[in-house]
Amino acid sequence: MAGGAGLAVPPGFGANVFFLGLSSPTSIAVSDDGTVYVSQQDGAIAALKDEDSDGTADSVGLYARGFVAPLGVLHRDDTLYVSHRGEVTALRDSDGNGQADEVETIVSDLPVGTHQNNGLALGPDGKMYLTLGSTCNACRERSDLSATILQLNPDGADMRVYATGLRNVYDIAFHPEDGALFVADNGRDELQLHVPEELNLIVDGGNYGWPDCWGAGGGSNCEDTLPPIAEMEERSSANGLVFYTGPMFPEEYANDLFIAQWGSHLRDTGRKIVRVRLEKEGESYRAEVSDFAFGIDRPLDVAQALDGSLLIADHGSGAIYRIYWKGFW
Repeated sequence: MAGGAGLAVPPGFGANVFFLGLSSPTSIAVSDDGTVYVSQQDGAIAALKDEDSDGTADSVGLYARGFVAPLGVLHRDDTLYVSHRGEVTALRDSDGNGQADEVETIVSDLPVGTHQNNGLALGPDGKMYLTLGSTCNACRERSDLSATILQLNPDGADMRVYATGLRNVYDIAFHPEDGALFVADNGRDELQLHVPEELNLIVDGGNYGWPDCWGAGGGSNCEDTLPPIAEMEERSSANGLVFYTGPMFPEEYANDLFIAQWGSHLRDTGRKIVRVRLEKEGESYRAEVSDFAFGIDRPLDVAQALDGSLLIADHGSGAIYRIYWKGFW
């Protein structure tokens, strides 16, 4: 592997710093005009623009601020949705000055604890999907909303539980061909149990086993639960994910899934981007997971830029890294 900006990437790829100086970036959303919105742990939302198309951000603006633990952003049409602690807020810049001036809370009073509401995605059905982690490591939840995937309208109405038994899903993505819903779930923390991180294919009404059952039949009470389509290294903290649909990478990467693994404070795991090759098998998928990029301090999210490069939010260094295919230029 070879790369730039301290990253090790596969042959034929290059890497550079898209922007440096953020406050622990947590999530990335790219608008139709190429603006890169980044939520930060300090509660601010930055808007980055590469105005000369050289692969680095030329300008940075403060789009909004004042959120508590914003861990998910989604941009659709003229609206930026922010998932922050216990709430989802819709932001709009109605006067075009680069800052949000319309602020509307569309979801509130979600249960929070050890985890909270994280990633957002808009499904092919026009519904919004929201991940909501458990309030604990392993317990019986008081709220039916905890440890689930939620489905709702983009205005926040008609929210319902779509899938259960998911300890802490950070992000959510829909397959570009058939609209299948994929998530990476972070398993229980007990080291002696050897609980893997999971890549799950989510179906309406599915139960994915937490807190009792994990992986391919580990734990107990696995009856009527759905196993993952792939297991990943325990405590690797698999978080942001994106399907590759851009024009830049070679054809063999089309519709592959890329996942950011934040890692662990307790052992040498994660801290890399993995690639997942998916092959349809009946109503499910076969998944092949392999390492793609190293040299990132704490990668938390991954997104696709307008030009087809990958953007990596490094929570540890405050950088947004960019991975590109050299032969594209």
